[in-house]
Amino acid sequence: MPKKLIYFTASFPYGIGEQWKANELNELINYFKEITVIPYSYAGNKHHPKSVDKSIVVEKPLFDDERNIISIFQLAKILLHKKAPYFLVEFFSKKVYTKKKWFISWSNASLTAIKLLKHPTIKEIIQSGDKHTVLYFYWGRGSAEILPFINTKVFNKVFLRLHGYDLFEYRNNFYIPYRKQQLNAVTVAAPISIAGLNHLKQLYPTTNALIKVFRCGTLGNNKLTQSSQDKTLRVVSCSFLLLLKRIHIMIQATALVDFPIKWVHIGGGDLFDELALLIKQNNLQDKFILLGEMDSRKIIDYYTNNQFDVFVNTSSTEGVPISIMEAFATSIPVIATDVGGTSEIVNNEVGELIESDITPSSLAASLTRFYHLSEQRKQELKNNAYQVYLNKCHAKTLAKELAEYLIQ
Repeated sequence: MPKKLIYFTASFPYGIGEQWKANELNELINYFKEITVIPYSYAGNKHHPKSVDKSIVVEKPLFDDERNIISIFQLAKILLHKKAPYFLVEFFSKKVYTKKKWFISWSNASLTAIKLLKHPTIKEIIQSGDKHTVLYFYWGRGSAEILPFINTKVFNKVFLRLHGYDLFEYRNNFYIPYRKQQLNAVTVAAPISIAGLNHLKQLYPTTNALIKVFRCGTLGNNKLTQSSQDKTLRVVSCSFLLLLKRIHIMIQATALVDFPIKWVHIGGGDLFDELALLIKQNNLQDKFILLGEMDSRKIIDYYTNNQFDVFVNTSSTEGVPISIMEAFATSIPVIATDVGGTSEIVNNEVGELIESDITPSSLAASLTRFYHLSEQRKQELKNNAYQVYLNKCHAKTLAKELAEYLIQ
């Protein structure tokens, strides 16, 4: 039975929006004698990491940031490295040279592997590998890009969790470097959705890895969000302010409805000023509020300390959104686009699953339909949303299932 878990992640406990990792680790400490967390980078938060259980060892992040600078000198590193034959097989077999974006992606992945191979922390883990140790990679990129280049058979298990951007080739210009080799190096490839499982099985039917869904989850605070009492539709959404989240459609839809509405969006990002200007141009300053970044540990309490009727997700691509699970954990119904694995938890019994190619008018129509539902139906949706949380999204239950598999 394995005794030690080495948990590779992007930036936890330094990054924002990572409460679900803390929930998972808090359960895993009941199954392993030793857990070591190895962040890939600081994610811009070098001096203020989140607190973690004192029994968990958190190593210094491997790198200050995630960027590679591609230059002639760096490319020479790839060609002169002892792993160059592996790099070149990928280069020619995948015809990386035919597309600039593929070449950049291959170069980045190869340089990342080189950096990891020479890092003292990684070298120590490889050298001390044994059958009492499980390697857990929370993402399929970053630290996991070393997997094709090391002997993973010395470990008890190598667990690779896959979400969205790190899973689907279409989100990466239809090319993820060394993906086949990566899958062959792990014990289990664990997409968080059935959509991800089907994708892997279709593209990599002969992989050595077991492909099995292991869902992420969240933890509620044992309170339920109250609905609006004044005939105003109170909407909440939560995401980074990125183009693929399509916050502009939310704003434009708000301008189209003909009933009282108050919308709060949680999350920061590069588009903040642009979206704030769009709100002003549509004279929605009192109707659509960009709340900015919020510590992920406070989001659930924010929901239950305020009144909200419905949560909206308009993403053009997703895995299975934690943000939707958090809404369910407080009994908020959800309107969401049918992308990625969203349909695995969202349907018309918890809100509405809408077409992925939404427009402001179609979203406004969905909001209008919800607004005019009977109070009895809205309460049914709330009850159903909470049941989905209990049955499919409860972090403690999901982490226990994961832990029991890892120690087998």
